[in-house]
Amino acid sequence: MYSCLQWPGRSLPSWFTLWIKPEQTLTNELDQEDTKCSGTTMLVPIPCSYSPCVPTSYIGMAGSKHYDLIQYRISPVPSPLLVCDKGSAFTWREAPRMKLPRKNPVACILDGKIYVMGGCNADEATNWAEVFDPNTQTWESLPEPGPRLRSSLIKIIYPNEGKVYVSNSEKKRYFYDPKEMRWGVAAMTRKVERMCIIAGVLYAYGDENCFLWFDTKNEEWRVVKGLKVLCRNCCASALSVANYGGKMLVLWDKKQPNKWYNTNIWCSVVALERRNGDDDVWGIVEWASVVLTVPSAYVFLRCRVETE
Repeated sequence: MYSCLQWPGRSLPSWFTLWIKPEQTLTNELDQEDTKCSGTTMLVPIPCSYSPCVPTSYIGMAGSKHYDLIQYRISPVPSPLLVCDKGSAFTWREAPRMKLPRKNPVACILDGKIYVMGGCNADEATNWAEVFDPNTQTWESLPEPGPRLRSSLIKIIYPNEGKVYVSNSEKKRYFYDPKEMRWGVAAMTRKVERMCIIAGVLYAYGDENCFLWFDTKNEEWRVVKGLKVLCRNCCASALSVANYGGKMLVLWDKKQPNKWYNTNIWCSVVALERRNGDDDVWGIVEWASVVLTVPSAYVFLRCRVETE
């Protein structure tokens, strides 16, 4: 697992990686008071891993490569897609550029292809949404989604059940079906963010300070049971959730007691079980601990997990 953090007073952010001391029994320290980094699990800095000070948004992995989006726009130059090989965490290069310059677009990966939407003028109907095929190294425009979606602010994008879903500022949810090459309107559910897919199931951190999974049979978000203590400790400060070898990795930060100038970054790994005939998902906290103490003015930029 890699995390990118920005220190106050430094122009370039730095990368850290999760280090776990070999042959140690990891413990759940959620209920302990005045917890400090034990040295058993730590975020350790990666030497010479400064990242260019460019606002980017990590998309994920397609095949053996990582993909990233630059969030600024230099008109009329089309926006680039950034790519780097697995294991080469900080050497980014440009993939073929999109058809449009974009600012703050949203993107996700579905079936090995990269879908990018928004970040351009609302009247740009032809290329408002594009898809990149890493195999052919080409961009293709998606069908026009309609003026209502184009003119709204896209808040979240995620893949699920072979479709790409987007939620906008009007609290409406749309989907694009690549097989049928059409747009549709989906039922709106509760607000979610910080999502990941584990064993084909979509998980998220919800607006009511809880962890959720998406029940495709009933098309609704449901609470992951057994995580009340973890939710109480996260307390609306979850930084990231990720697929960590089939388990859910959670990062969050929490101010140190009586030390407003320091913040602890916590990490937890949660095993997930289907119960009650697959109608319920339960989470079991395998371990949770402070992995790094940082200045409170730091900025968390991103987290990513390398898959095998």
